[in-house]
Amino acid sequence: MFYTVKDVAEMLKIPESTVYEYVRNHVIPSFKMGKHVRIRKQDLDECIERLMK
Repeated sequence: MFYTVKDVAEMLKIPESTVYEYVRNHVIPSFKMGKHVRIRKQDLDECIERLMK
């Protein structure tokens, strides 16, 4: 499953600009499909788990 930046922002209750910053700084692993940023569910789950420690 893949999420958009908007999906992640809504789930984490943070601004989309913050998600883009995390993506840019490689805090959240992501990839591009054309011009669109996508985040794998597994990568997001691992990122959240890593940051919660």
